[in-house]
Amino acid sequence: MTEAAEERPKQVRRRRFDPNRRERIARAAVQVIGERGVEGLTHRAVAEAADVPIAGTTYHFTGKEELLAAALEICVGDYEAIMASIVEDGPTRTIAEIIDQTATALVDCFSNERVVTTVQLELYVAAIRRPALRPIADRFTEATRTMYAHYTDADTAALLTDTAQGLTLRGMATDTPPTTDRIRELLTRCLP
Repeated sequence: MTEAAEERPKQVRRRRFDPNRRERIARAAVQVIGERGVEGLTHRAVAEAADVPIAGTTYHFTGKEELLAAALEICVGDYEAIMASIVEDGPTRTIAEIIDQTATALVDCFSNERVVTTVQLELYVAAIRRPALRPIADRFTEATRTMYAHYTDADTAALLTDTAQGLTLRGMATDTPPTTDRIRELLTRCLP
């Protein structure tokens, strides 16, 4: 060994402590899907969005399917929190008030929240061809149904849920989405 090598202190490679890395990568996957769609989801794109080395994404997620599941979990978790907050904020509201809030929220999905809604729908639709995603995707429906069930009977809650989901899909896939008044009218028709 040379004298210079002996004088140089040994560098110990420290393991980077990043307890939130997995969630950051999953949220980056949501971001990538928002920008590029499900088909644009790659480890490289997610690593770049999360500002981690590609080895970090492959360490936490072995493939695209795991990244999709993690992204869907993030979206569903955020959505479940929103549905729960509706009940917590107004447990004594009437179903008519909830329908008004739903109509306003759906119109928001078509405009201000379009990117978030697009990601949610893309991941939801991805479950059609990916059975492993179905239990996670079902939680979207269950969260909505549970919220409505606080204000009406179970059958009406299911009908309102399915109608709202159909209106969301239709509103996102057209240049002329339904208005707040039209959504309110259609949801009100679901009531007994």
